[in-house]
Amino acid sequence: MDFEISGKKCLVTGASGFIGQSVALRLLREKASVRALVRNPAKAVFLEKSGVENYPGDIMDRASIQKAVTGCEVVFHFAAITNEFKPLSYYRQVNTNGSIMLAEEALNAGVRRFVHTSTSWVYGMFSGRNITEQSPHLKSGLPYADTKLETEDLVRRLYEKQGLPCVIIQPSEVYGPNDRNWTGRPLELIRSGRMLLINRGRGLIQPIYIDDLVDGIIAAARRGRRGESYILCGNEVVTFKQYFEYFTGMLHKKSLPSVPGWAAITLAALTEWLGKAIHRPPIFTRSEIKSSMTTIAFNGAKAFDELGFKPKISLEQGMAKVSEWLKTNDSPGASPV
Repeated sequence: MDFEISGKKCLVTGASGFIGQSVALRLLREKASVRALVRNPAKAVFLEKSGVENYPGDIMDRASIQKAVTGCEVVFHFAAITNEFKPLSYYRQVNTNGSIMLAEEALNAGVRRFVHTSTSWVYGMFSGRNITEQSPHLKSGLPYADTKLETEDLVRRLYEKQGLPCVIIQPSEVYGPNDRNWTGRPLELIRSGRMLLINRGRGLIQPIYIDDLVDGIIAAARRGRRGESYILCGNEVVTFKQYFEYFTGMLHKKSLPSVPGWAAITLAALTEWLGKAIHRPPIFTRSEIKSSMTTIAFNGAKAFDELGFKPKISLEQGMAKVSEWLKTNDSPGASPV
């Protein structure tokens, strides 16, 4: 039997971000009562005007977590550090320690559903095609992916030892209007002439459009089995060259130059060093370079079989929506996280 969301009090962390905001608004349409834990209330004014109850707080502050989760029956956890130029220890402090504090307080508050957002990269970056939820978890050397892997294992341990009513979602690369990572960031680099293809763009990407991802998240909350993980991925596997060509077309740019992976990583290390020296973010990072060299692809059969989830929007359709958005957005790289 489906877990009914309508009428439930739901806490959404990371609600001012791309995925969290989309889920919060969808929950309102599902007639849920939505509370958001927001670090910067100024970024969440739109949510408040839409009917979300904003709770100022930080995922690293237990007191604010306790206050926010009290009275909630469902938690949707999206708050995380993704591609910021920070040391591994900072990623671990936010992504791992903050998530576990939230999970512990959710247990104390007696929540009935804890939807934890991990990543499909917990299976590594070069593990091949047809990866399923039964595939081994592997470190990738990326701070975001590796701390997500650590956190997922700890969340599952809380389920096994203390009964945390968790469902774990593992999204592939999500894109769409207002996304900064896989939409705004490449658009920004291409527009400024700083975008490079790595190894001729032969790496693989299996993007999922934001509306499809939200459908999958809601399906996981309703039908996901406790303690189980679900890969939420798009239907199409393409090369990075093919993916980025959508953006070059939107911006009326020529084909992108290509450099070998080793050269790009060396160049990224230099930009990181320079960024530290002048106290500015680097043009691009080694993590960004490595993430565009991945050759992994996924099998979403479990999400279809158990959740009834199958993406509806093709890559061509999703990119058409991005193109329309771009026509009215002058600075896609600065859109909300």
